[in-house]
Amino acid sequence: MKTDFLAALLEVLLPGDGASLPGARAVGIRLADDAEAAGRVPALVAAAAGGEAAFLAAPVGARRAAVAAVEASAPEDFRRFLQPLLADYCENAAVLEAFGGSAAPPQPQGRRLAEMDGETLGALERVRARGKIWREV
Repeated sequence: MKTDFLAALLEVLLPGDGASLPGARAVGIRLADDAEAAGRVPALVAAAAGGEAAFLAAPVGARRAAVAAVEASAPEDFRRFLQPLLADYCENAAVLEAFGGSAAPPQPQGRRLAEMDGETLGALERVRARGKIWREV
């Protein structure tokens, strides 16, 4: 797989919003050139598009259609391919901040937690009321 094809595929998968949410390439994520790590999804996308060169030359809509076709025809492979990319992407500091979270570690300053609602407090009270359910070792 050529690097430019893999970069274009990544842009289709995690493009960002062009404003506050960065794309995967912008935060430094790269698709593995190693066929074993990437699985067969990049090859399937290239085949669905008519080859890597055709994918690169295609408009964004056609690229998305090729990816959607692979997702529909090989959903388990697609999930295994996308899951580590999403994990890396969502753990990036810029992405966390765009989602409204904080990239700062929870310790030593800690984080402010939202107040619990009544339903959550009720569930916790049921747990507290059942008492100790473990044995000392």
